[in-house]
Amino acid sequence: MPLLLRADELEPGMRLFDAVIWQGRTLLTGGKTINHADITALRRKFPELVLRVGDPILDEVVEFEDDSRERQVAATAQKKVASAMSKVTERFSARAAVGTVNVKAMHDSVTDVMQFLSANPVSAAVLTRGMDANSYLSEHTGNVFYLSMLLGGAVRDYVMVERQRRTAARGLSAEVAMDLLPLALGSMVADLGMMPLQHLYTSDQPLTDQYRQAIREHPAAGAEMLPGEFSATARAVVRTHHENYDGTGYPKGLAGDEIHVFSRIVRIADAFDAATATHVYSQAKTSARALWEMTVGPYARFYDPVLMKVFALLIQPFPIGARLQLRDGRYAVVVRYNREAPFEPTVVIAFDSNGKRLEAADMEGPLCLTERTDLRIQSFGEEQLSFLHGATAADEVCTVRKDFNSIFEASFP
Repeated sequence: MPLLLRADELEPGMRLFDAVIWQGRTLLTGGKTINHADITALRRKFPELVLRVGDPILDEVVEFEDDSRERQVAATAQKKVASAMSKVTERFSARAAVGTVNVKAMHDSVTDVMQFLSANPVSAAVLTRGMDANSYLSEHTGNVFYLSMLLGGAVRDYVMVERQRRTAARGLSAEVAMDLLPLALGSMVADLGMMPLQHLYTSDQPLTDQYRQAIREHPAAGAEMLPGEFSATARAVVRTHHENYDGTGYPKGLAGDEIHVFSRIVRIADAFDAATATHVYSQAKTSARALWEMTVGPYARFYDPVLMKVFALLIQPFPIGARLQLRDGRYAVVVRYNREAPFEPTVVIAFDSNGKRLEAADMEGPLCLTERTDLRIQSFGEEQLSFLHGATAADEVCTVRKDFNSIFEASFP
C-alpha cells in the first residue's frame, strides 16, 4: 500500500502509486519511478500536492487496510453525478430555460446512482480530489451528493422520524418518509444558483458587495431555476442548504427543526467538502481540522448534533498511508481506519524524529492509538493537531460571522 507524501518530501527513485493528472492531461503515469526533474516540476507547479508513493518495505512489515474500493466507489459516484448534471449545465450555459430539462430523465439518472451506491456499500467515506480549480463546482457537486447519500443511508430511522414529525398533521407513511430520492435530487442541484458565479472559485480577490449579495441569494436563485414539476422537497433542500442549526445561516436564518432534515444533511456534506477543497481555497483545512471543528470544536452548534455524530464515524480524517508525527517526535504511518474513534487510527511507528526510516526490527506496531494514551498525534504535514487532545488554540473561539469576505467563508463553517 502507498505512503502519502507531500511534493517536498519526495526523493528520486520513489515509485508513484497513482498517475498525476491535471486538466485532463496525464503528467506522470502511475507506477513511474520519479527522478530529479519530475520532483522539481511537481514542487514548482503543485507545492501543496500530496501523492501516494509505493512503499514495498512497509508492505513487508505490516498489512495495510485496502481502501481502494472506497476510493473507486466515490470516484464512480462523482462521475455519474457529473454526467447527470451535464444537460442542466449545458442548457444554462446556452442560456436556455432550465425548466425545459427532462425531470424524469433527472430522476432516472439519480436513481441509477442511488442503486449503484446501494449495491456498493462502503464503511468509510474517502473523497477523491482533482487539481483543476476550473472543475471545482462539478467535483463539489459529486462529493456533496456522495456524502449526503452516505449520511442519509446511515440515518434512515432518524430521517423517518424527522419527516413524519414535520408532516404529522397530514401523516406520512414510513416508506415515503424513508425515501431518499428527494435528498439525492436536492443534493445534486444544491449549488445550481452558483453556476453564474463559478469564476469566483478561481479568484483570490475580496468579494464585492454585489457578489456577496449574489452568494447570499444563490440558494433561492437555484430553487427558482428548477422546473415546476421538480420535487417540492428537493426544491426546499436547495433553498435552505446554507441554514445553520443555531439559526445563524442564510438566507432566512432558520433554526433547528425549522430546517428540513435533508437540508441539514446537505449542509454538513457541503460544508465539509468545501472546507477541505485544498486546490481551490487558500484557507482550506485538513479533514482532521474540519471534522474536529464541526463535531466538538467551535462550529459544532451550526450542525444537527445527531447527524454530525454519525457523519464523524463515516469520515476518516487520516487516510491510509498518512504519516503522523507523535508527541515524542517519531512518525507513525496509518495502516487501518478506526471506525469508532476516527482520530485514533491503527498505526505503525516507522520513522524516527528526523524522518529517517527505522529498521524493521525497531518499528512498533501495528497499534491502535485508542489503546495507547501515551502516544498522541502532534501533527499531520505542517498542521499542529494538539487541539485533538484538549489543548487550546487561538482560533478555537467561535464568532458568528455577520458577513463573509471570501467565497470560502460563505461555505464554511
